[in-house]
Amino acid sequence: MRPESREPVLIITADDYGYGPGYNRGILEAAGAGAIDAVSAMVGRGWCHPGPLLDTGVEIGLHLELPGAEPRAQMERFESLFGRLPAFVDGHHHCHARVDTSEALARLAAEHGLPVRSVDESHRRLLRRLGVPTQDRLVGRMRPTEPALPPVLAQGQPLPPGVTEWMTHPGHRDPEAGSSYDSAREEDLKLLLTVSGVPGARLPRRTHGEALTA
Repeated sequence: MRPESREPVLIITADDYGYGPGYNRGILEAAGAGAIDAVSAMVGRGWCHPGPLLDTGVEIGLHLELPGAEPRAQMERFESLFGRLPAFVDGHHHCHARVDTSEALARLAAEHGLPVRSVDESHRRLLRRLGVPTQDRLVGRMRPTEPALPPVLAQGQPLPPGVTEWMTHPGHRDPEAGSSYDSAREEDLKLLLTVSGVPGARLPRRTHGEALTA
């Protein structure tokens, strides 16, 4: 179905579960409050504890890390930890969309019918050519100097038809984790928990499975 023939739908995803205990606490807080629709987990990290995240009932995907174990091995690790395949796949710093990895990862996802986060139009075309479900647009900041609330949501105008994914990084400060995004995570968490500050929260919200594979 063409994007322009669909209602506007928003998926709010929290990245980086497993990166550090402070980040985990923030993600669990957001999930418990119903402020996010999905979480992507870093299965190669020592802080990727499945129990608390599973208890929230939130949709869980794989946050691929490269360099690291091969994507298939990370998917198998996810299944070992969470007892099922990931609901979707994305990547740390968009590593899953790199020229040298994007097609192989897309084919792996296609084997299992898993949605993959597309980062731009070129990547989106590749995924769709290989039959991989993906959203119509991605919003969210990659750097802490960018606005926490994406302009497309801050404007208060209706979103374009189709599926928009809002990539977020909620958390509590955890300097030992070594992330340059450390302090900005609290800003993301506060924004997500303040429903009145998130115009997009009033849009129809779905998980990846509901919006892309149902």
